[in-house]
Amino acid sequence: MEYYHVNVFSEIPMKGNGLTVVFVNENITKTYMQQITQEFNQFETIFIYPEKDDQFIARVFTLEEELDFAGHPILGAAGVIFAKQEGVSEKKIILKLNDRIIETIVKNQQSHVRVMMNQGKPKYLRCLNIQEASPIINSMNLTIDDIENDYPIEVVSTGLSYLLLPVKNYESLKKTKIKVADLENKLLQYGAKFIYVFDPHTLECRTWDNGGLVEDIATGSAAGPLCAYLIKNGYRKKGEEVLIRQGSFLGRASIIKSWMEINNDEIKIEGAVSFFSKGNLLISHPEVK
Repeated sequence: MEYYHVNVFSEIPMKGNGLTVVFVNENITKTYMQQITQEFNQFETIFIYPEKDDQFIARVFTLEEELDFAGHPILGAAGVIFAKQEGVSEKKIILKLNDRIIETIVKNQQSHVRVMMNQGKPKYLRCLNIQEASPIINSMNLTIDDIENDYPIEVVSTGLSYLLLPVKNYESLKKTKIKVADLENKLLQYGAKFIYVFDPHTLECRTWDNGGLVEDIATGSAAGPLCAYLIKNGYRKKGEEVLIRQGSFLGRASIIKSWMEINNDEIKIEGAVSFFSKGNLLISHPEVK
């Protein structure tokens, strides 16, 4: 099986968020996909099946689990599919992730490509007062004094639900970390899958796997909810470009461009995809059928 290693939300390789894109040409099990993902050791790996009816079926895995939705894997995969088609300057690439159809537009930029994805209309799931959120705040190595009171604490989804936690400044963002083993269970009580901590003054953001072992460099599935949140609460306007920053604490500063369409409230995100390497898997697995 052929694979590509790309960097998403960066115009140059070895910056931005790394991703492995694997093109599936045989029947393989979910277990094997999880093992391949763990071997590549990227935050996420996406598996792409052959095109059918102008769509590419995709499956996305983190090091721990399969996801129902993802941001940077969709952008990265669309960029690779586009690059494999020679002589094209712009193209719509449609991916199917579980039961969701995701449209992307890919444009050639010579040294890299730029990919826009439509995340659809956001869902505003729940607002939390400071007392309700205090268990989460404490779990993130923060205190109530670290929270920016002029911004709400809210759970929003454009495919994955994120608890959006605003902090006052860089110092609060810097000290943020997951210090409990049961964060996922705590978040589920509020209808959230992950947490996205952000400084509303700079829009620098941070998120981790729920075990706190791996910090994500740039998270497209969180950028969409944050963009929607800022517009819903009056901090940005529909149609306005919102630049979300992430990865600076890992030395891989990334920028995610996002906006809400004026006419239909759909959230769009966009980022660069650069190409690092490609290769082939050389082993067969006993679970391959």
